[in-house]
Amino acid sequence: MKAKKIEGRGRLVPSRTTGIAYEVRFGIPVRKEEPKQGRGMRPARWTKCTVHFERGGSVPDGSYFLYTDEGRVHQLKATENEWLCLEVAA
Repeated sequence: MKAKKIEGRGRLVPSRTTGIAYEVRFGIPVRKEEPKQGRGMRPARWTKCTVHFERGGSVPDGSYFLYTDEGRVHQLKATENEWLCLEVAA
């Protein structure tokens, strides 16, 4: 079974105020929501995702926010040419 993925376009903005925004295409995997047992919330986990720049290039390692064209916001981080994002539940 193929895993679901949120794909689209958006703006990637560093978490520190810089005034810079990058136009990107992205792919974020979606995990199936598991039934909760007990109290509390499930801790957030980082998962691999894909980010491709519209005009080529790369960005320094660090934390970023992805503002999608659909109006959603995702938290991402770049480390050594690898992109991670906080898990998204369906």
